[in-house]
Amino acid sequence: SYSILPRGVTVLFTSNRPAEALYERGLNRKYFLPFVALIHTRFSNLALAAAADYRTLRPPNGAPAPLSAEACGAAEEGRVFAPRARGGFYHGASAGVSLRRAWGERLGSGAAPPPLQLEVGFGRQLRVARTAPGEAAWFEFAELCEARPGEPARGAPDFLALASAVRTVYLNGVPRLDVRQRNEARRLVLLVDALYEARCALHVAAEAPLAELLSPLLDGGGADTMMAGAEVAVDDAGAASLPFSVAPVGGRYSVDGELASFFTAKDEAFMLRRTLSRLTEMCGPQAEY
Repeated sequence: SYSILPRGVTVLFTSNRPAEALYERGLNRKYFLPFVALIHTRFSNLALAAAADYRTLRPPNGAPAPLSAEACGAAEEGRVFAPRARGGFYHGASAGVSLRRAWGERLGSGAAPPPLQLEVGFGRQLRVARTAPGEAAWFEFAELCEARPGEPARGAPDFLALASAVRTVYLNGVPRLDVRQRNEARRLVLLVDALYEARCALHVAAEAPLAELLSPLLDGGGADTMMAGAEVAVDDAGAASLPFSVAPVGGRYSVDGELASFFTAKDEAFMLRRTLSRLTEMCGPQAEY
């Protein structure tokens, strides 16, 4: 912004947090604060808060209104976003069966495309063993979101590579996640974020309804339970006395007591709720949110 504003470029930012809360409690945030000041001095700040979560609202007939011919042409030319392709959300004992049926319909009677080997970076690759026509891929939840012996843990680079290579993902075996599976939940958040931003369709087979999928993490017990397994070091200045809402879930304090990770319990809850909201939009009416 410092370099392009003097050139007369108009810049628009959108954020789900006010400027004062951007990169809140982040490492070396003092170096970020001039940008916050710039937002207040050089930009008009508009708060568009609303009580409704518009991702969870459905049209009266349960389906998005079709685009006009003009809008479709603009989408094809890249001038506007194309409508989001809807996936599906199946839960309960027969969820896996329903997902496999949907996958079978996607495969059709022809031969499946060959597996993909995606370059992730840092010498790593992500293998997509099961593919279907139309740039679709099948994964078990454990493949992407659980730590597996002898294999690197997956993260944002893997999910970004996947989102850039396929248009539809079928994800089987998503468990009801609790405080013992916080790392798995974080990977699910990263996966959904990558697919959502790339406007990929997502079909999910889960143990529980969407509204209950992350409830043990969102409605969990006290700080002792939520902090289980967290990697936290405190200094002699009493950094551990921070209230739980800003206590680190998996960060460290530096020598001077500054929080060296912006990932806190409050942030975690925010991201989990955003993931539920995004899944509702991505998976369509079947999500039964």
